[in-house]
Amino acid sequence: MLRRRPRSVETDASWPSARAREQDVVQYYQYSAALGNANAAAAVGRLLHHGAKGMTRDHKAAFRYFAQAAAAGDADATAHLGHMHANGVGVRPCNETAMSLFKKAAEDGSAHARYGLGYMHLAGFGVERDVKKAAQYLTQAGEQGSSDANFLLGAMRARGVGGEKDAAKAVASFSVAAARGHVPATYNLAMMQLAGIGISPSCDAATTLLKSIAEKGPWVKDIENAHALYTKKNRRAALLLYSKAADLGIEAAMANTAHVLERAGEWYEEAGFDPETRLERALHYHRLAADQGNVRSLLRIGDAYWYGRGAKRDAKKAAAVYQQASAHRSAQAMFNLGSMHETGVGLPKDLHLAKRYYDMVLTTDPHAWAPAKMALWRLALRVAIEARGEKIDEIVGVLRRNKDLVVAGILLCALACVLTLRVAMGVATTRDRRERAGASAREAAAAGRDARLAPVVAPAE
Repeated sequence: MLRRRPRSVETDASWPSARAREQDVVQYYQYSAALGNANAAAAVGRLLHHGAKGMTRDHKAAFRYFAQAAAAGDADATAHLGHMHANGVGVRPCNETAMSLFKKAAEDGSAHARYGLGYMHLAGFGVERDVKKAAQYLTQAGEQGSSDANFLLGAMRARGVGGEKDAAKAVASFSVAAARGHVPATYNLAMMQLAGIGISPSCDAATTLLKSIAEKGPWVKDIENAHALYTKKNRRAALLLYSKAADLGIEAAMANTAHVLERAGEWYEEAGFDPETRLERALHYHRLAADQGNVRSLLRIGDAYWYGRGAKRDAKKAAAVYQQASAHRSAQAMFNLGSMHETGVGLPKDLHLAKRYYDMVLTTDPHAWAPAKMALWRLALRVAIEARGEKIDEIVGVLRRNKDLVVAGILLCALACVLTLRVAMGVATTRDRRERAGASAREAAAAGRDARLAPVVAPAE
């Protein structure tokens, strides 16, 4: 099986190295904006407007950056200026100026500006109230991906503003906005799902939606504080904070509590905790997180059964848990199931199913290409060896059932070999005699020829 390195499920932004990278990126944007880069100026303006990426919220500074980008022709920056004028954020409120900026940015294709025009027409701010125009602008903005526009469209359709009520269309609009993380849209969609308005009722689906909202609350700060303590080697305090957040039902805190318990060393016993129950506690929190859909915790539960960590070793239970994780498109679980089918441990040995799982790993996670390919090559070798072994077993079985024929065949083969050897020896002897006779004749002929050609020598006087 692939070796899995336990990881915290916190976002990468919570790690010090990631935060340092974010600060570097922000500084680079500020530097680029100072050199006149409109895109960088707009990016810094958004960060200052929302107080994101570690920057303190500063609407006046954001206004200056947006003004710089808008002067360079950035339509979205112009739209941001319109919203700030409409709401009086960072500047004195002025609906007329906001409408002028929205129109200019909308002509350049800004979805943010079209949402602003739709809202202004819907509310009658700076312009006569016109629900049809509002719906047109909001529809255009929604098609361009504006979550705010889709939320307003959903609210209009749910209440019948500008036409008849249409719960199904309201659900569709809320769903698009919720998929982009829009909190009010997510809440409305959950309530409609719970009541079965415009959609089939489902408590599980509604609970999942409400859970996603709850985990964005201020109490999630406990997780950030716990991680800060953990990185400072204050494991005990980090564990207590994680446990507190886990008791509030926060999935990430449950998984992180289990993670800390799994990695706990000597400090755990020194802090007064019982080391004998450490892995059992970790498994408990993994189960809580898995119940909320945490696939990583589901994998860790399978590992607990496979290796006997915090639970009695049970390969069949491990396989059952891996199958649950595989249904959530977990490449690791698929690989583990393929390995179990290949070896016949925990699951029936089935090389065809093993290959199917390894192939699924390749299509599910491109990063798992190397281990999946190696497993497939190993599997192909195993299939070839086992197929050859089956053929040899068949031949041996036939020979055992026909011993007399085998003995007779062996004797016939031996006799044939002897006869062949004798014939070959006779042929070789005859060939040697002929060669010797031919050599003698050639020598005699050569001697006669030399005698005839020899010069006549006069006798001495």
